[in-house]
Amino acid sequence: MVSLDKLQRYCKAHGGYELEDQGRNVTLTFVPSFPEAQEKGDPDHPPPRVIMYGELEEGKVHFSRVEIEDEKGVREKEMEESRMTYQSWLEFIEDNY
Repeated sequence: MVSLDKLQRYCKAHGGYELEDQGRNVTLTFVPSFPEAQEKGDPDHPPPRVIMYGELEEGKVHFSRVEIEDEKGVREKEMEESRMTYQSWLEFIEDNY
């Protein structure tokens, strides 16, 4: 969970993020470029595209689905794995923006 206004500021400050806010539905799309993500990837293939789907409630975005798009196509990532992967990043945004 992250405040929509803080997520918007983060996306604007860092570039490379697409944030769509359509009423209650929010979609965040990006290609991870931070070192941790680059280290895990295959150097012969571009990093995957991440698509996060959430719902806006009282100014906060609750992400409920994450998809990964790579050379193999689009697949849904398990929510528990997604929480472990993205929760600390979203908490960083909430605490610092």
